[in-house]
Amino acid sequence: MSNFSLVVYYMFKEIFNPRLHHADFQELVEDVDYDVFKKTHNFKHMKYIKFLHTLSEEY
Repeated sequence: MSNFSLVVYYMFKEIFNPRLHHADFQELVEDVDYDVFKKTHNFKHMKYIKFLHTLSEEY
């Protein structure tokens, strides 16, 4: 899978899993970042994570 698809996959997994709770959007993005890193063991996905962080800063 590409890095973008992994970010999207884990984003949906974190959002729709009722056992996972997040206090805010920032915590959700950090969990997605951690999950993608565990899967790939590289930092090529960080441009997508940085974009998600900018979304949370705007609102």
